[in-house]
Amino acid sequence: MKETDKSFEVELAAPGFYKKDFNVTIDDGCLNISAESSRSKEEKEDKYTRQGFSYNSFEKRLQLPDSVKEEDVKAKYKDGVLRFNLI
Repeated sequence: MKETDKSFEVELAAPGFYKKDFNVTIDDGCLNISAESSRSKEEKEDKYTRQGFSYNSFEKRLQLPDSVKEEDVKAKYKDGVLRFNLI
């Protein structure tokens, strides 16, 4: 978390997720971030089948400063980094 003159900025490294994987809420002055992702891949060749699976999840909870307006919180996910601008 970084404080600027006008806002707070939060960066969270979360590679391997898609935007749709995230659940972001604000409750009782806390920013709640969670993500869950599962992927599977199957390859069938002559006499065998190869399957791969992956599952990732995480949860973070950050207490927001009292000056932050919940309705002005903005988020952006790009290149594996989730960024929040808290005004």
